[in-house]
Amino acid sequence: MFSFPVEVWCGEGSWVKINSYQDFKREMATISYGGFTKILSNIKKYITDDEVRAFYPKNYFTDSAEVEFFIFTDRSIIRFRQNAKASDVMYCKDFQVETLRIIKSNSRQEEIQLEIKLRSGENFFFDSKTDSNHEWVDSYAKYIENIFIMLK
Repeated sequence: MFSFPVEVWCGEGSWVKINSYQDFKREMATISYGGFTKILSNIKKYITDDEVRAFYPKNYFTDSAEVEFFIFTDRSIIRFRQNAKASDVMYCKDFQVETLRIIKSNSRQEEIQLEIKLRSGENFFFDSKTDSNHEWVDSYAKYIENIFIMLK
C-alpha cells in the first residue's frame, strides 16, 4: 500500500501533496500532460480506483516519445503504454516475483532504482532519475520505495 502523502511538483512554482492515487489522477488532469489523458481513459476502462495498491508513471516528465503507467493490484501488474503510433495494455495476472532488487545511490538519497523479475519471465525496471525530471525525482523515489515495500 502506498505511503502518503507524497509531495509533487505541479510545474507552476509550487508543490502539491498527493494523498492518494485519486489525488494523483486529479492533479495530472489539471496540468494535462499529453500521454496521460489517453492512458487515463484506458485505465478507467479496465480497472477501478479501489483495486490500485501502488502506481508508477514512467517517462511522464521526460522527452521520451513513449510514456507508461504501471498499476499494482493485489493480484496483477498492469502496464498502460502510449506512444505516437498506438496504445497498449498488458496484464500480468497472479504474478509471482522471482527477484526484487532496490538500489539506492550513495551520492543522493532520492535516486533509486528498482528491478522486478517475475517468474513468468517479464521484467520491469524503474529509475527515479531517468524516468522523471529534476522536479519529480524525489517523488519517483518514494513511488519506487512503496512498490518495493508492497512486493517484498
